[in-house]
Amino acid sequence: MNRVAFVAVASILTQRKVQLQSAGDSRHIHYQLKSREQHLADALSKEYDVIIVGGGATGAGVSLACANRGLKSIVLESQDYASGASSKSTKLVHGGVRYMQQVFQLSEKNRMEKWQLVAEALKERSNFLSMCSYLTQDFPTLIPCTNLFDLGYYYFGSLIYHCVYLYYQTGGHTFKPPRIVGKDEIQQHFKFAKCNYGVIYYDGQFNDARMVQELLVTSSLKGQNMANYVEVKSLLKNQENKIVGVQAYDKIGQKQFQIKGKCVVNATGGWADNLRLMDDPNVSKRIVSVAGSHLTMPQKYGSSYWGYLIPKTNDGRVLYMVPWLGNMIMGTTERKLDNTINDPTVSNEEYMWLLKSFCDEFAIDANEVAKDVKSKWCGVRPLVYQNNALSTKEVSRTHEIEVSKSGLISVMGGKWTIFRLMGEQTVDKVQELIGNNYKRIENLPKLVGDWTQFDNKKEIQVMMNKFDLPQSYAAYFLTTYGDRAYDVLKLVHEKPENKECLHPQFPHTIGEILYQIRYEQARKPEDILFRRTRLGFLDQNAIFNVYEKVFQIMAKELKWPEKFQKEFLKENFEYIRKLEF
Repeated sequence: MNRVAFVAVASILTQRKVQLQSAGDSRHIHYQLKSREQHLADALSKEYDVIIVGGGATGAGVSLACANRGLKSIVLESQDYASGASSKSTKLVHGGVRYMQQVFQLSEKNRMEKWQLVAEALKERSNFLSMCSYLTQDFPTLIPCTNLFDLGYYYFGSLIYHCVYLYYQTGGHTFKPPRIVGKDEIQQHFKFAKCNYGVIYYDGQFNDARMVQELLVTSSLKGQNMANYVEVKSLLKNQENKIVGVQAYDKIGQKQFQIKGKCVVNATGGWADNLRLMDDPNVSKRIVSVAGSHLTMPQKYGSSYWGYLIPKTNDGRVLYMVPWLGNMIMGTTERKLDNTINDPTVSNEEYMWLLKSFCDEFAIDANEVAKDVKSKWCGVRPLVYQNNALSTKEVSRTHEIEVSKSGLISVMGGKWTIFRLMGEQTVDKVQELIGNNYKRIENLPKLVGDWTQFDNKKEIQVMMNKFDLPQSYAAYFLTTYGDRAYDVLKLVHEKPENKECLHPQFPHTIGEILYQIRYEQARKPEDILFRRTRLGFLDQNAIFNVYEKVFQIMAKELKWPEKFQKEFLKENFEYIRKLEF
């Protein structure tokens, strides 16, 4: 039996084991996950086919593609997983209606490129939602129309958008066609809306930082390794100047070590040029860093189910308002940065533009709305620079995969929706480089948490009965962890103190935090507050109330020395303070 066939059979047997055990009295399987320390111990004794630098959407996608083809890989992330743009998206899984609109504009220079972007993303959109049903959903988005011409224009455009999806669909999740809605139905969802009619079209939505976790946990269960807070200091090369590994530094353990590998994949997003220059100091920079800012608002300003798209603001931009985890998020802006930075902040200009655009659309007083803003965040999107591009609008939205003479494979550009495709294409390049001919497993891989077949409503009731949970808490655990929720809740109920909630308005307990430390490699309070949970994106005032409690839990669990605690507390609290309004 060849290697890839073995991987396929093992995957099938694993899933059967899950289904059989889930059908029993316990209704779940216990997932045996490695700790961060176990992953690092593996790294010292293995030689990998692929060393993946970068633990965001792209790196996690490459890791899963390696797992599905029987390749040995390790993901090294210098900060926390998804700490860059991968946790700061608009939470959409979409083909890009803006690009679809540009296809029909005669003044648009790259109409065919935009068409390919839309077609590619619409095909992957279905795959995305099928891989992880508990973290994703389709949802309707309203395009408001003030006259019949706009109504016809946007309905026709949305219909073409849907037809392109139908043409390229090869299975996976099914989306509904667009439809026209009237004022009465619109008012049920958006009480401030001024339009008399509009067009509803369907796209997807997801929990971005949690998606990275599920991708990495799935890869880990399939034999891959990963470690956060490990910085690549240099590339190791042989006498032929070919890459044979990396010199790495563990920021947590404060140790330096070497990791051997046949090739290195550069999946560092906005920092891709740094690794490219490490490989070859004479290489030209390719990345244009663009900041995209968002605001979180109470759900009263929007709908619990519908999104709202302003296709053209007063200054000609596009603005989304999207329901997410009981709130509404609004974005995004597009601001060019001179350099990629780890934690960009929302500029005052962007903050005011978002507020003004929202208030202009709904005729609401900006001063009142400003009092209700719950959170703000900014992510850096890496675009691939073209020599003739004069502005960020003209920079390509496509992704590129570059292979250097020494064997560094750099994945640049792209977006969340096509992470799976980017991962597969990157591993195609890996196989060409290392002389490996293992074929793709064509079946779409299900992520951990979706390995057990369950009905959401029934499973929520089972959790409520088994663990004596309110419905909202059971729904939270199921839609965050899938069938892994039983492992989390087992730890929550292990000791009475583990049931304690961090904040009265959120379902996060001490037991859940312990699970995230032990099995999801959370090593700093911000890892928990912003990425394992999404508290920092939902209510930044709440994190000031729970920060010290989270710090104390981590200090006890990770056995931090007292001197280290004082320094660490100051450093991390400064990070939190930057977010104050």
